Amino acid sequence: MTSGARDADIRGRGKDDCITQAPHLPKGGVLRHWTNRDVSPLTSFAAVRTRRVPETSFRGILSYPRPWMDTGAKRMKREEIIGRSDQIRHLVEDLLILEAVFTTRRSVVLRGIPRVPFADLEATVRARLQATGYTGTVEVAATAEPGAPRDAVLISVKLDNAVPARFPVVNAVLFLFTVGTTTLFGGVEFAVWFLAILLFHEFGHFTLARRRRIDASWPYFIPAPNILGTFGAFIQLRSPIRDRPSLLDMAVAGPLAGFVVAVAALIVGLSQSTVVAPETTESGLFLGESLLFHLLQNIVLPGIPDGQTVLLHPVAFAGWAGLLVTMFNLLPMGQLDGGHIAYALFRRHQRRIAYVVMAGLAVAAYWWPWWILWVGIGIFMRPKHPPTLLDEIPIGRTRQFLGWLSFVIFILCFMPVPFTVVF
Repeated sequence: MTSGARDADIRGRGKDDCITQAPHLPKGGVLRHWTNRDVSPLTSFAAVRTRRVPETSFRGILSYPRPWMDTGAKRMKREEIIGRSDQIRHLVEDLLILEAVFTTRRSVVLRGIPRVPFADLEATVRARLQATGYTGTVEVAATAEPGAPRDAVLISVKLDNAVPARFPVVNAVLFLFTVGTTTLFGGVEFAVWFLAILLFHEFGHFTLARRRRIDASWPYFIPAPNILGTFGAFIQLRSPIRDRPSLLDMAVAGPLAGFVVAVAALIVGLSQSTVVAPETTESGLFLGESLLFHLLQNIVLPGIPDGQTVLLHPVAFAGWAGLLVTMFNLLPMGQLDGGHIAYALFRRHQRRIAYVVMAGLAVAAYWWPWWILWVGIGIFMRPKHPPTLLDEIPIGRTRQFLGWLSFVIFILCFMPVPFTVVF
């Protein structure tokens, strides 16, 4: 296929992805070439969708930011992005059997099986990329997949429109607004502890993403006029995730870090809370109790008389809100933290788990109608989690333990009826 014909074929495909035939693949095989305009954040309250992809010889998807979330990157047309990736693909396609091409505004990542020894492959790729003005890395990935004939190779090429490091002005402004709204609606003590929970959560994601060489944005906080003063926060992933160990490390770090601060806030806040008679709390916001909250309340405030209730100190309310955030995040659906962790543990079985959880939430909506909103969020962002670049790499026993620990935390934080409002 000529360059013009190929471009015409690309323009005739779907809005966000295209498939080009790879002549060197087995009969019926395809070279998958993805670009996707959907956001793929790690969130504190909500997430957005990732487009469903048909089955191919290698399954995967990549998300990069929408233009309104693009913090300074050059606005490249889709045709230009595809053209760059095609140019890079042609430079290396005689050196390896291409399985997939992942394209963002900042980089192009190719996965394939080498045709030549790795030393020759690495030297040749570097020389060709330098000759055309690109910089890149070549990495052999030990797949450790039973029956795999050879290890896969990743070639990562940085495009020249990469965004230079700069002060995150938008992120800082949103954070300052969130400081104001959380203080306005919850008071200073609540704002300090609750923002600490969110900060530890988001920077747990951010730190592990950077350590695993994943291009991630600074946290975006979302101020809101509600009882918490915020809808939470999220970070944006702007590069593909290499493997399931990296995915699990990044996903589990946020909930674990935020959970520790939330427990500390609960202990400190409950010690300053008061027990009141029912007649003084005939109306107001009544909070649900998780297993962990009930346990800590019995330890810090033992012997509460029957028929009386606890009037929470603002710090304790921040701790309760932290458990709520952790519970929502660990729902094993799509791009939520729980969805990332479930995929790292169970791979393709994660989709079935997500459907079961969504069905359970639909039933639980009989007691708390807001669960329907989370079912809708799950449908909107697609229950199925996209694969990583090297899904075959195992996560190991330590990471399996961390993954299962996160689901134990989810059970401890789960509240069938998170709150009720009595007027």
